[in-house]
Amino acid sequence: MGEVATERRRQRRVPMKLPVRVHGRDADGASWEEMSTSEDASLGGAALLVTHPVRPGQVLHLSVPLPQHFRQYDINDSSYRTYALVRHARPAASALRVGVLFLGRHPPRGADPLPAELFLMPGERAVRRARPTPALRLRLEADHAPGGIAQEETVVAEDLGPRLAHVRTKHLQVGRGTVLAVEEVDGGFRSRAEVSSISIGPDGQPRVVLRFLDAPVPDRLLGGEPSLSES
Repeated sequence: MGEVATERRRQRRVPMKLPVRVHGRDADGASWEEMSTSEDASLGGAALLVTHPVRPGQVLHLSVPLPQHFRQYDINDSSYRTYALVRHARPAASALRVGVLFLGRHPPRGADPLPAELFLMPGERAVRRARPTPALRLRLEADHAPGGIAQEETVVAEDLGPRLAHVRTKHLQVGRGTVLAVEEVDGGFRSRAEVSSISIGPDGQPRVVLRFLDAPVPDRLLGGEPSLSES
């Protein structure tokens, strides 16, 4: 886990709805991209609504048409491109409300152009709590399946939030917008879920982000995400 040499937020955030292109890399090395919307912004950071699961300490790359007086460079460019550090990610309806700290043109020193590892602010330490990795049974009903034959696959949730799950699939033939029946293996959680996005991991296997439609994931399955605490 690396460290980011930057200052904590000191500027007041201003409500601001702007389109944001977000590019990130998961812990398994799979890269992803989505269009998001900002909720507020300042010279030092912003709050975004993101559907892809992210974690505190994750580095993202953003492209956003930020007003000139909120920029530190590229004043006349149509988009402001900056690396950003995720400081918190909290449930908000069907997405995560993600607070980020702008890092500037370059990723943290010594990191890859789009790093998968987590980074800390100076004086912080990581606090990790055990998190379950539940097995989920995904079922594509015959009405929506190619050839009219229902498909089923059991997967392990690689990342899990109150309304989102990140899973690796091998056999299911799904596309963005496909609705699946999801049930916890040997457990009581059940919900329909829509395929929000699909990416290909470094192992060549698809990674699918599911957005639960009927019920949020119960607390017993969420355990605890890595968080940041003062040392």
